[in-house]
Amino acid sequence: SDLIENTIKKVSELGIGSVEDLGKVKEKVVDFSEGLRRERRPFRDVMQKKLYENYRVIRMSKKASRFLTELFNIYCDDPKQLPPQDQKKIEERGKYGVIRDYMAGMTDRYALDQYKKFFEPYERV
Repeated sequence: SDLIENTIKKVSELGIGSVEDLGKVKEKVVDFSEGLRRERRPFRDVMQKKLYENYRVIRMSKKASRFLTELFNIYCDDPKQLPPQDQKKIEERGKYGVIRDYMAGMTDRYALDQYKKFFEPYERV
């Protein structure tokens, strides 16, 4: 509730009445109040050290980055490997936009399955 209340307050203070107004604002609009940010800081510090900087999390993050980059490059090299309904959108939205949106809609499992289909020789296409 703090996030919602603080955001409503910021929108009002900054005079934001439309998406266009929001685009002109240079400061953070959606945020917790200063008091709650102070209260959250110790928790965030612990999470940073114990979770986000854990070597296993870092390994998985780097692995995901590598395989998503390779998958993106495969589609960029030959967009005809995209599903037909997505290929049709390329002229209107551009190759990179279509590939970005297609990949953004993937679940983790689906992205891994697609990766296997491209890079594992015995995987069914």
